[in-house]
Amino acid sequence: MDLEIKRLYDEANVAHTAAMAILNEYKGKDLPTDKQAEVDKLLDDVEGKTGLAKQRERAAEADAFLNDPATRKSFFEDKSGACAEVTWQGKKIDPAELTQMKASSPFPYFLATSETGSQEYAKAFKHFMRASKDQRLSEQDQKALSAGDMAGGGYLVQDTYLTAILVKARAVSAMRTISNVLPPIPSGSLITPTEESLFSDATWTTEILTGSEDTVTPFGQKKLTPKPLAKMVKVSNTLLRSPTFDAEAYVQNRFAYKFGIPEENAFVNGSGVNEPLGILKTASLPSYITAASNVVTGDDVINWIYSLPAAYAPQAKILTNRAFLRKVRILKDGLGGYIWQPGLAAGMPGSLLDVPYALSDQFDDGLDGSDVWEDSANIAVIGDFSYYWIVDALGMTIQRLNELYAASNQVGYIGRKECDGMAVLAEAFYALHIKD
Repeated sequence: MDLEIKRLYDEANVAHTAAMAILNEYKGKDLPTDKQAEVDKLLDDVEGKTGLAKQRERAAEADAFLNDPATRKSFFEDKSGACAEVTWQGKKIDPAELTQMKASSPFPYFLATSETGSQEYAKAFKHFMRASKDQRLSEQDQKALSAGDMAGGGYLVQDTYLTAILVKARAVSAMRTISNVLPPIPSGSLITPTEESLFSDATWTTEILTGSEDTVTPFGQKKLTPKPLAKMVKVSNTLLRSPTFDAEAYVQNRFAYKFGIPEENAFVNGSGVNEPLGILKTASLPSYITAASNVVTGDDVINWIYSLPAAYAPQAKILTNRAFLRKVRILKDGLGGYIWQPGLAAGMPGSLLDVPYALSDQFDDGLDGSDVWEDSANIAVIGDFSYYWIVDALGMTIQRLNELYAASNQVGYIGRKECDGMAVLAEAFYALHIKD
């Protein structure tokens, strides 16, 4: 384990132990105001450090993938076995300068070349991203970029670009982390049959009777059709001319962030019209309603979690907003003790009553300006998220705009992709709903 990650978990454990010592000291008694503040600070520290540790673990996982030598090639890699000679705009760069450029580069270069791709394609794509408005692609580059592609009106497709974006998008997408992300589809829609009518249970009977009778009706269908999502970023020509600025990695980072946020919002709140159908908009989504308006009690949380059918409980996860955890964490049992404790084991997810949770900033907190629960708000969902399906279109396109922003000395890049998502089985989920 990374030493920094271990340090964060160790410090979280120390803070948790200190908080528990105070709580045990005052068990069954009112906690003084100063002690309450101290406990809150310690538990905030626990949550903050475990969050940082888990973030580092995710980053390390992504870094291992993105820098896998089997799938990524370094811009500064010397493939000749000796000191490579690099020329930039007619100037030869010596090994010392090359090393300095590599160290000062703000973005690590990676450009995937799959087994179906080629070194020529990768080289041509780099030229396309970096070429100034006065430079034109060579005939060889144009041929390499058009290999395997139909005429696209100036659009260039990098066949492994989508994978890099999905990995990066997980930093802002809880839904992509916990849901069932299906393999990309090349065109059309993804359709799966659904069981619309269930058999009734068999009945105990005698040897001459046949038991209860059912009629099988035609199966229904669930249909996911990737819907378009687009974003444009602008890059200064000054930066594009700099050998220490990695235009490809910059564009990928910006696209990953700007595509990830609206995707996550749609997976949670989407209407299904020209966007994915969010988990909260699922038709016939089962809900547990709190016993009283504007209040969530420990009993409500326990009853809600155990409302989920047992068949879906083993793989269950909770999706909610960070504010929900804050409010639940200060709930107390009949003896005055906190009913929830965060998980501190290295590599283990945080949990609420033994159910792992995922936090999404796109999930509404359900609180009004006075920090009171709003009536009719859905504040959390528990369920087996393998029944929330996400599907992407096969390719991603990038269009370069040379002249549109020439007056501001910039080049525009338009990225487009398509995705869809929906809960394919409503009974696998249960929302926590504040009473009207």
